[in-house]
Amino acid sequence: MKVLLVCPYSWATPGGVGAHVANLAEALRLRGHEVRIVAPDAADSPGVTSIGRSIPIPYNGSIARLAFGPRVAMRVRVVIRRYRPDVIHVHEPFAPSVGLATLLSTRRPIVATFHASAQRSRAYRVASPALRPLYRRLAGRIAVSEEARRTVEGALGNGVRVIPNGVTVALFSGLPEPEGSAVLFVGRFEPRKGARVLIDAFPALKERRPDATLIMVGEGSERRACEQAVPDPLRDDVSFVGRVQPWELADAMGRSAVVAVPSLGGESFGIVLLEGMAAGRPVVASNIPGYAAVLRVGVDGVLVPPGDAPALADALARVLGDRERALAMGRSGKERAARYDWPVVAGEIEGVYTEALQGAGRGRR
Repeated sequence: MKVLLVCPYSWATPGGVGAHVANLAEALRLRGHEVRIVAPDAADSPGVTSIGRSIPIPYNGSIARLAFGPRVAMRVRVVIRRYRPDVIHVHEPFAPSVGLATLLSTRRPIVATFHASAQRSRAYRVASPALRPLYRRLAGRIAVSEEARRTVEGALGNGVRVIPNGVTVALFSGLPEPEGSAVLFVGRFEPRKGARVLIDAFPALKERRPDATLIMVGEGSERRACEQAVPDPLRDDVSFVGRVQPWELADAMGRSAVVAVPSLGGESFGIVLLEGMAAGRPVVASNIPGYAAVLRVGVDGVLVPPGDAPALADALARVLGDRERALAMGRSGKERAARYDWPVVAGEIEGVYTEALQGAGRGRR
């Protein structure tokens, strides 16, 4: 098939949706499909067509960089006319960005994936009368988790199937068993991701595990505040390494003993959990619905109340203090991650494309 993947968020800013789209594109190409991506801020990216510059918009406890307006809609129509895809796969179709412009610009078969979750989505409720006709036009509807499915179905109606996020298991194969007491954080430095909670938990962790260290991977508006929050006597034990490439992430996983994912909420899935599990590392994460659906408590890792620094420190200390238990959780997580390997996930999404094309054929007849 010729597949057009539409990412609503800035291609130049790392994020879960962008990573999902990039990995899905690679997995589909390996299955023999021709794939093109469109996204904002994608200049000089192979296989990606830039659709314009993005604007930062506060959304769901984060900052979403979106592109919208008449010029964006015109560029979308040009890409569709020139590329002539068999199926278009729009991610977050109702974000006021490239996806919504795509829905309004074509009658070709469109598959949509919904990534976001919220207990009460005011935006969906307010916009639902206008969105329902577009929602009914979708040839396939996917959510990355039950939480994401509940968010969209609660406002727009049923008919969404769950196909989870994927992880590139091969990237983390061959890593050594965890050694030492290094705690790894991977994510954007913004309040929702909870990096500050981990920094606040670190002194209590050091009291119980004097050999503990922190590896902080990522960038964001809160990075400087997190750096300044590290107590002076502990600065040598905390490394801020910035943004990393996939192979560098695998190296960081290999140097860690446990992965900490202390997000405060607003997460529908948690790719970092999967990456830690694929690397054979126990995971200590916040007890929020999107994470609880992925991680089996006591089997793959530990869940703690979100925002609770003392509980986070205690859980990390207990995992680091029981090597046999940590190794067992790492092995279990690795086995579970195989279900989320990208070849498996891409095969399920390919099935939705096939159904969408068959439905379009019946409609033409």
